[in-house]
Amino acid sequence: MNTFTAIFVVGLLLLIWLLHRSMYYAKKYNTLQQEFHVLNRNYEVLQKVLAKRGRRLDVLLSSISEVVLRVDSNGRVLGGNVLAEQLFEFERLPELPQSMLIFYRDSDWIKAYQEAVQNLPHHQELPEMKIKGRVLIPKLAALSEQEALLLCMDVTAYTNLQQKQKHMLDNLMHDLKTPLTSLLGYARSMEAFADDQSLRAEAVGVIVQEAKHINELLNHMLTLNQVEYVAESHEGFCDIVSTTQHVYETLDYHMQQKQLSFYLEHGKNRLDVAMAEVDCHRVLMNVLSNALRFSPEGSCIQCSITEAKNVARIQIKDEGPGIADKHLKRVTDRFYRVDHVRGRTEHEGHGLGLAIVKEILDRDGGKLALKNHPEGGLLVTIEMPLKLY
Repeated sequence: MNTFTAIFVVGLLLLIWLLHRSMYYAKKYNTLQQEFHVLNRNYEVLQKVLAKRGRRLDVLLSSISEVVLRVDSNGRVLGGNVLAEQLFEFERLPELPQSMLIFYRDSDWIKAYQEAVQNLPHHQELPEMKIKGRVLIPKLAALSEQEALLLCMDVTAYTNLQQKQKHMLDNLMHDLKTPLTSLLGYARSMEAFADDQSLRAEAVGVIVQEAKHINELLNHMLTLNQVEYVAESHEGFCDIVSTTQHVYETLDYHMQQKQLSFYLEHGKNRLDVAMAEVDCHRVLMNVLSNALRFSPEGSCIQCSITEAKNVARIQIKDEGPGIADKHLKRVTDRFYRVDHVRGRTEHEGHGLGLAIVKEILDRDGGKLALKNHPEGGLLVTIEMPLKLY
C-alpha cells in the first residue's frame, strides 16, 4: 500500500467517524430539544396552575373579613383578597408581583417587615399600619416555602373608641373637679363656722346646686354610654305630638319661673315616629331644656310639628341670643361649650346635651340642624323617620 492509499484510507475512516459522531450529537440534540420543549410546556402549565392556585387562594381569602395580602419569600406582593385590592388599589398599580414599598411607604414599618420576612417561617407581629384613616394590626405567617400571608386586622373602630373614652374621661375629670372643689370648700366652711346661720344657708345652697350639676353630668354620661354601645335603637315607636306635650308639662314649672310662654303647633293630633319613646323624650327634653335655659324672661318658645316625606319635622325656636356661626358646626361635639357665647350667667353647662341629641338621631336615622333665626334666637330643626305601617 502506497502512501496515497494509506492517507485515503485514514481520511475515509476519519470522515466515517465524524459522520457517526455528527449523527450521534444530532440525535442527542434532538432528544435534548424535545426534553426542553417538554420542560417548557410543563413550566408553562405549572405557571398557569400556580396562577390559578393563587387566584383560587385569593378568592378563598376573600371570605375572610380582614385585609389579607399574599407575599413571596422576598416580601413582594403577589395578590390579596377583595378588601386588600380595594384598600391598596391594585387596579392602579403595575402587574404583580410588586415591592411592598409601592403599597406602603413608611420606612420604619418596611424595615420591620423585611426583618419579619427573613425570619419566616416563624409568625411575626408587625407595627400597626395607618392608611386612609384606618388602623391595621398586621401579622405575617408562612403559607409555604415560597409564600406567606400578611393578615391585617382592622382595629380602627376599637382605636377610635379608646380615643373617645380617653377624651371623655379627661373631660369628665375636668368637669367634676370644679363642683367637687366647691363642695369640699363649703363643707369645710360649714365645719369651721357652724354657728354662722347665713354662711350655713349659703353653703347648703351651693352644695345642693353643685350636687345637682354632678348628678346631671353623670346622667348625661350614662346616656352617651348607652347610645355609644347600643348599635340599634330600642324597638318600638311613639307619638311625637304627645311626647312633645309631655316634655313641655315636665318643664312647665321652670318656664313659669321665667315667665316664658310655650306655643305648640301641629297639623295632626297624632304622628308616630320610628323611635322608642324613651329616646324621643331624651331628644326633645335636651333641646327644649336648652331653649328654656337661654330664653330671656318673658319671651316665647315656639314649636311646630309637621309631616314631610317619610319624616316628622320638629322645629323649636327660642328668642335667646343665638349662637355665633363659628360655633354652630361644633356645638354637637361632646363637651363643647358655648354658654359664654349665648350669654348664660348661671352655672355653666357640660356640653353634652346636643351631643346626645345628635348621636341618638344619627343612630336612628334622624337629622339635626341648627341655625340662627333672622328675627333673633336659635332655630333647631329635628327630623325623625315616620313609623311605616
